[in-house]
Amino acid sequence: MENVYSKIDVNAYVAKYMDENGCNLDEACEELGIDPSTVFTNEKNEELS
Repeated sequence: MENVYSKIDVNAYVAKYMDENGCNLDEACEELGIDPSTVFTNEKNEELS
């Protein structure tokens, strides 16, 4: 049987991390090793319009 994993919502993950650790977006992305330009973009929202 094939394992199917849901895609992690990076925006929600980073937002929760920021809230729990009291840090800003740049600090959170640095600590998590995530490129800040990939978080909270309008690309997904534009596709839905």
